[in-house]
Amino acid sequence: MHRYETYWIITLFRGVLAILFGCAILLIPQMSSSVLLLPFAMVMSILFLAGYGAADSALVFFESFALPKRPGQIASRLQGSVGITISLLLATIAFEHARLHWFFYLVAAQAGAAAVSDLVTARHVWRHHRTILVYASAFVSGAASLYFLISALMEAPLATDASMRMLYGYLLGFGTVNIGLACMLLQERPHPHAIRPASTLRHIH
Repeated sequence: MHRYETYWIITLFRGVLAILFGCAILLIPQMSSSVLLLPFAMVMSILFLAGYGAADSALVFFESFALPKRPGQIASRLQGSVGITISLLLATIAFEHARLHWFFYLVAAQAGAAAVSDLVTARHVWRHHRTILVYASAFVSGAASLYFLISALMEAPLATDASMRMLYGYLLGFGTVNIGLACMLLQERPHPHAIRPASTLRHIH
């Protein structure tokens, strides 16, 4: 269990971070009761999302050092780099309303990068914990990425309340899954099939 203890602690922090930023993104538009303040609310929401993406990407990059397998390390570091790049792009479109139609594409790309990285990582973590639940985070991110991509292709209107609810739902689901999974697996006791004979490992690979 010690091999992945740091990994799950960072995952726990990622979950808490997602829920905190999700709540902030949801509350900002609701605080803007005046129509004149709605553009400001949208800018602040996008900036909060950019801040979340940068913070989460930094945690993912740091998380890669807690993984013993090279594919997982590479995937996490790539996600961290891509996530920070997307966060910078989100910050730039916040002040350029002419390019707001790229918003959904960037969110879809950010969620997609998280899904791919979590999928690669979960494949190796599964060999230690032997529970399909380690794929839950990848599933949530993948579903969100598909949803936002479809919204972008359909040119869905970027209404403040609707788009922020979608983002809140994604971040709430992502955060809840990561917190629950991290808490469960941090308390997990070693079991007999966590370490398998060499012949069995060769068969799995």
